[in-house]
Amino acid sequence: MFEAFYQSPQQHPVLLFLACALGAAIASGGQARVHPSVRAYAALLVVVAALDAWLTSNDIPLIGALPGALGTVIPVAFVIIGDLRYLLLAEVLTDEGALRITRRGLVRALAWAFLVPVLAQLMVRFVWHSEESRVLFLTYEVLFFALILARVPYVRRALPGRTARAWHARQSALALAWYGTWITADVLILFLQLDVGYLARVVPNVLYYGAMPAVLVLSAPTYAAAHAPPHPSDTATPP
Repeated sequence: MFEAFYQSPQQHPVLLFLACALGAAIASGGQARVHPSVRAYAALLVVVAALDAWLTSNDIPLIGALPGALGTVIPVAFVIIGDLRYLLLAEVLTDEGALRITRRGLVRALAWAFLVPVLAQLMVRFVWHSEESRVLFLTYEVLFFALILARVPYVRRALPGRTARAWHARQSALALAWYGTWITADVLILFLQLDVGYLARVVPNVLYYGAMPAVLVLSAPTYAAAHAPPHPSDTATPP
């Protein structure tokens, strides 16, 4: 019963589109007090999540099935992008409440984003010797959950300010929540053969697609006008 709903268009993409819309609505409610870079990143998160929900559907609305290798390449790309949106935050958050994206930070985040996909494939092929997709999912989830915890010292070095660390901790808690629930759901499905595992999987799906923009904005430090550089007219010498 729950598996049928999970595999249906009502769950993916319809429910996930609703999650994107709800996340966008909640984020918009707190945008007035945050830095423009936070608003821009939150908007980008909504667009990426909506595209993910659309283009990774079993039967893509308006398109149908993706042809050939695109059926594999696009879902894998969105998995990496989905992790990258979280991993990049350790490189860009500031105590002032702004996001500062640099080329070096983006490269570092990309390196982190490829670590778990590569390790998961190697483990499934050479350690578990399995071709079961659910085994790959569970391996990936456990590895990324462990990566979030293992990166704590790295994040402390990358974000020396207390405010930025606290801001990042909210994003980490969210990522741990969706990966932890995915792990629980896949254990129920894979080892206990419980149909309720598919219902449990809906929860992290909704969080993954909808919650991040809202949490990013609502947990952001208030960006006061005092943080902004002075306008040239403010410092001009009167005649």
